[in-house]
Amino acid sequence: MNTESVSEPASGAPRRIIKRYSNRKLYDTQGSTYVTLLQIAQMIRDGEEVQIIDNASKEDKTDVTLALIISEELRTKPRAVPLSTLKALIRHGGE
Repeated sequence: MNTESVSEPASGAPRRIIKRYSNRKLYDTQGSTYVTLLQIAQMIRDGEEVQIIDNASKEDKTDVTLALIISEELRTKPRAVPLSTLKALIRHGGE
C-alpha cells in the first residue's frame, strides 16, 4: 500500500490535491471542480505538483492515475510517448 502524506512538495509550492471518488470522478480541491485526466496532464505540464488521493481509503493513487493519463494520451495521439520510454518503464518496473 503506497500511502504518502498529503503535504507540500520540496519545491515549496503547494501541492494540488485531486480526490478520486469510487465512481472514478476526479475532484480538484483547489479549483473546487471536477477534472478530467487530460486536465490533470495539463496541470503537470504547467509545472504543478499534483497528488491524487482516493477519497474513501485516503490511499495515494497518483502513480495509477499517471499511468491512466499516459494510456489516454496514447489512445488520442498514437506515438505521443516514444516506444523507448514505454519499454524503459516496463523494464525498470517499480525502480
